[in-house]
Amino acid sequence: MVAAIAIAIGAILFASTGSGLAALGISCLIAAVGVHLRLTLPLQHELQQLIPRIEQRAAGRPIEALHSPMPQLEALDAAVSALLEQLCDEARVQQRQGRLVHEVLQASPVGIVLLDARGQITTLNDAFRGMFRLRGEPIGKRPIEVVPSADVHLVVEEAKTRGTAERAFVTESSDLIARAEALTDGILLRIEDITGRREAERSRTDFVANVSHELRTPLAAILGYLETMMQDEERIPEDLRQMLQTVHRNARRLRDLFEDLLRLHRIEARRRELPMERQRLLPILEEAVGPTVDRAAMCGQRLALECPKELIARVNPDALVAIVGNLASNASSYTPPGGHIQVRALQGEDGVRIEVSDDGIGIPRRHHERIFERFYRVDTARSRAAGGTGLGLAIVKHYARACGFHLKLESDEGQGSTFTVALEGPVP
Repeated sequence: MVAAIAIAIGAILFASTGSGLAALGISCLIAAVGVHLRLTLPLQHELQQLIPRIEQRAAGRPIEALHSPMPQLEALDAAVSALLEQLCDEARVQQRQGRLVHEVLQASPVGIVLLDARGQITTLNDAFRGMFRLRGEPIGKRPIEVVPSADVHLVVEEAKTRGTAERAFVTESSDLIARAEALTDGILLRIEDITGRREAERSRTDFVANVSHELRTPLAAILGYLETMMQDEERIPEDLRQMLQTVHRNARRLRDLFEDLLRLHRIEARRRELPMERQRLLPILEEAVGPTVDRAAMCGQRLALECPKELIARVNPDALVAIVGNLASNASSYTPPGGHIQVRALQGEDGVRIEVSDDGIGIPRRHHERIFERFYRVDTARSRAAGGTGLGLAIVKHYARACGFHLKLESDEGQGSTFTVALEGPVP
């Protein structure tokens, strides 16, 4: 009889507060006191009277203190009342927090999805629903079953094995970026709509590209006349010859700048990743470092290329030539005479990666976050002396992004630099 009463009281507490552990504790307390009372006095009837009193308290209705000839029963009633009040307070706090979390989740402009340990959707917000034409109700299903985008599935699978993952992709009308992060017992998936930002970037790059394209024609004419005049240097006075050489050098710099701006525009204007195919890397890398080999030899530098003959990776040849070529040229520009430049292709546990390292002046760590920005220069005076347009590393970044490659920089002032390009998977 006492056990049945204890179980009934525990059920009331659980249904009223939603706190199973606390309800179980109170049930055990009642059972223990009830057993004690049964061993001393036949008070089952008095103990049974506690059930309606607890029901009233759980419903929030006021109730007078229990008056009983048995002080043990009054103590039990008071203990149950105190614990029940505490449970109700905790339940109200949890409900408020739950409502707040739900409101924040729904107010976020970022699409948010929570997956359980089995990869099934447990929670999502309205922003995510508005980004895709979902195939039915997504709760309880895997993303690949309801989201019409393979990129979402891929970023989730990559986060399962690597902890975090990020992937940019395009739908019919939007530019999106997906970020997934493994949690203790599931995965948090965030989808951000960057269409407006990309459109602003495209408008800016379109303007720069159009201006650059229009300036190429008069610049080509200027270079043509300059080169024609300089073919007969004997007839040109010495002071005028030096001025013509200065004009010619700066005109070539402008030409290179316009070419790099147009190349950068072509990369950024693409709405999808570049076409990729599996190819041997050695011929591609030899083509990429070819121009730098001659330049390094003229500067007294030594450039070494290491790549297994049969090493194959999934790449876009033109993009990889531009990436490695710019990195090698950059290394030569900031390495003093007698320095060493090394280009290596390696097969690691996480995939193929390419390293371009030098023992030059290095890059202070405070500049690492911005080094891939266009026109960003660590040391303006030395950068201008080294030549270049200031767009080489920006081109590297955008080509790598278009191919799905991952970049990493290891460098410090006076200790040289190593740029790593992971062709398959993140940089280890």
